[in-house]
Amino acid sequence: MKITKEEYEAALKRIDELLPLVTDYTPDSDPNLIELLKVSNIVEEYEDVHYPIPEIQQSDD
Repeated sequence: MKITKEEYEAALKRIDELLPLVTDYTPDSDPNLIELLKVSNIVEEYEDVHYPIPEIQQSDD
């Protein structure tokens, strides 16, 4: 699924709105937690494509 920049930015904004509503003790069935996980996946997928983190080469010393 190709994620647009607009979808990415909307997901970032929604994460900011959801983070204060979710704690380490929030049940897995909570709608806010479920939504947070889904929009986090959108951000991760977009960043994997557009902002990849290069792998560090290990030296054989």
